[in-house]
Amino acid sequence: MGLLLQSIALSLILFINFSMRLSEANDCGGMNIAYNITVDQHDNGAFQTIQAAIDSIKSPNDEWVKIHINAGTYMEKVQIPEDKPCVFLEGDDMSSTIVTYGDHEQTDSSATFTSIPSNVIVTGITFKNSYNLGPPSSKLSYMTKESIDNIKPAAAARVYGEKSYFYKCGFWGYQDTLFDQLGRHYFKDCYIQGEVDFIFGYAQSIYENCWINATQGELKSPGYVTAHGRTSSTDPGGFVFLKGYLIGNGKVNLGRAWGPYSRVIFHRMYMSSVVIPQGWDAWDFTGHEENFSYAEINCVGEGANNPNRVNWVNKQNLREIKSYYRSFFRESKGWISNLQNLMA
Repeated sequence: MGLLLQSIALSLILFINFSMRLSEANDCGGMNIAYNITVDQHDNGAFQTIQAAIDSIKSPNDEWVKIHINAGTYMEKVQIPEDKPCVFLEGDDMSSTIVTYGDHEQTDSSATFTSIPSNVIVTGITFKNSYNLGPPSSKLSYMTKESIDNIKPAAAARVYGEKSYFYKCGFWGYQDTLFDQLGRHYFKDCYIQGEVDFIFGYAQSIYENCWINATQGELKSPGYVTAHGRTSSTDPGGFVFLKGYLIGNGKVNLGRAWGPYSRVIFHRMYMSSVVIPQGWDAWDFTGHEENFSYAEINCVGEGANNPNRVNWVNKQNLREIKSYYRSFFRESKGWISNLQNLMA
């Protein structure tokens, strides 16, 4: 991440907002699947790559298309382009349908999976960026001294589009794992692994009942779970973590500010001892702390409620933060319910 990437992302806001308005008008032809596609590496009668299946969808698309991806490890970069909304990617489950690639450096182009359009559902798939990952000995420990010293930004997924739903999906990386860029997104029962800014972006997203795994070990200074880039007081962006578990084998801050109005809320989250006492970092926005909206509400665990937290967390107007939190869920209820009904 950096100032150049921030400038690029901000320059796209008008484009994304236009896409969002199109999304509201586009109901994908109703809440029925128009047709199904199968991806199977070993079946000559099916598409053998995920990208080939996506490419086969008409452009522009205006009806729901389900792509079922059979179990396997797919070594490819996958992108759903802006003119192909209304796509439902369904894997067998996150442990057996895996998409992996090893690009790195530019977070706006290195992601193994990129979703640009609105109205996208993804279930039962794990996305990995293998660049910083050696062969994992376990979910909790795989980094070596050599790999730590050569860490590069390497995104597993980048999500642009409005109304995107991820259910029981995995995201594996180390630095900049999940680029939650713009739009309203819902992640439920997902697994997200990394250490440095591994959930970052400008989006307005709910993470419900997710497992967040910090994997630095004791080899380096503490990392950061989140880096939210909200730029103004009127920006609706923010990350809300509802329930779920924050675990790991190293030490982390809950977040650092990637923008002057950064907003991150943890509510009823279990926090293990991986969370360091200070908990939060102003990063390049020291002096703007009064504009951050950082809150920990009714969290539990060894890492929660530490009396040595930075003195500006939970010091903002908590009534305003809770109002945002409630309105966030109220405004999201309709589109989330619609997509859940499609998955049933």
